Amino acid sequence: MKHLSNFILKPVCYLFIFLFLNGIPAKAGQENYLVRCNQKLVDVIMEDLFTPAVASRVKVYPNVAAYEVLSKKDSRLASLHNQLNQLPAISSPDSKVDYSLAALFAFTTVSKKLVYSEYMFTEFENKELKIWKKSHKGDTVLQKNSLAYGRKVANEIIQWMKGDNYDYTRTLSRYVIADSAGAWVPTGPGYANALEPNWPLMRSFVFDSTSIVKAIPNIPYSEDKNSTYYKNAKVLYDQSVNLDTAKRLTAWYWDDNPNILKSDGHVNYFIHKVSPCGHWVRIASQAIKNKGLDEFKTAEVYTYLTLAIYEAFLSCWTEKYKSNSLRPETYINRLISPQWKSYIETPPFPEYTSGHSVTSSACATVLTELIPQPYAFTDSSVMYINLPARHFKSFREASNQASISRFYGGIHYMPSLDNGVIQGKEIGFGILKRVKTRKK
Repeated sequence: MKHLSNFILKPVCYLFIFLFLNGIPAKAGQENYLVRCNQKLVDVIMEDLFTPAVASRVKVYPNVAAYEVLSKKDSRLASLHNQLNQLPAISSPDSKVDYSLAALFAFTTVSKKLVYSEYMFTEFENKELKIWKKSHKGDTVLQKNSLAYGRKVANEIIQWMKGDNYDYTRTLSRYVIADSAGAWVPTGPGYANALEPNWPLMRSFVFDSTSIVKAIPNIPYSEDKNSTYYKNAKVLYDQSVNLDTAKRLTAWYWDDNPNILKSDGHVNYFIHKVSPCGHWVRIASQAIKNKGLDEFKTAEVYTYLTLAIYEAFLSCWTEKYKSNSLRPETYINRLISPQWKSYIETPPFPEYTSGHSVTSSACATVLTELIPQPYAFTDSSVMYINLPARHFKSFREASNQASISRFYGGIHYMPSLDNGVIQGKEIGFGILKRVKTRKK
């Protein structure tokens, strides 16, 4: 028995020493709280029907808030003050706090200011608080201090948020259709007015107003059948009339239109789907769990990712309303086939460049840098609409498929995709170069 007890006790002692030197691991139920926060925010965004551009704003502020709290916990993390435009120095706590709980409530408090369905976050907070209480034996003082600090940081982020021009863009006039042959015009079935034409006025987080990543100029508009513009339209049309099942599934898989209008006789109804922002957040969340990343690395991933998504939409929307290109459906109806319709619904904003191409490329760029490589994955993000999971060898393969899906769907020409991918890469690398989360 003596030898047996020594055999048992020695590993226990070694385990104690290991934990003492390396820190106690996250308590049960808390290790993925940032994943749960972001998954809840994706759900609320779907519920509230935010447009993709607005969804990019809704995602980034809560993650910056959580990151700033955690930067006070780990001295290796650098604050984003003096890195993100106009972000003030964030307060440190003046009493003992649980930084993880504070980060969670900073996230949810900021989120509540950005969404309509606040009750969904109230329910989420109550559930998370119950988990925390069980693992902390009802430490009411620590709980009170942590919640107060989280909300204090959130209020500082909210004040910063008020200066991003969003409220101002809500007061501006609606888009006025330009009187030129190549200009964008509304398309069916809803013939909605242009979506977020004033988004280029939003504050960039990372880039100077004069250095926002610019797209390669679009091909000049032409109705000449020998022109490159016409040939691009003809290539799109020809492939659309022979679209095979695999390409149709790819177009539908990456559609990510949060509010698709369907018509059945005199009845109109909407299908709610995840936005491009939500799709990539779900891909990142799965990678975080698969790789077992700690809360600090998780915070970095979500911060870089949501910055990339926001800056991608800002850069893309700047180009869209600068070039103001009409959609393939309009051009093809005018010059090739009057009754032709795109396979997926044409969204209500100009064609060039492709938002999916820019955003997905930016996301793939930062995730490839942040998630340990090589990393292959199976994406199950859209199984909720009965689409089977897809396997990808890399984030770049997924982003390239997201891009080409817009060609299969009939809503973008190839130059919009190819140049959008380049635009997204520049955004992703630009963020990685300018924003540093680790101190030297």
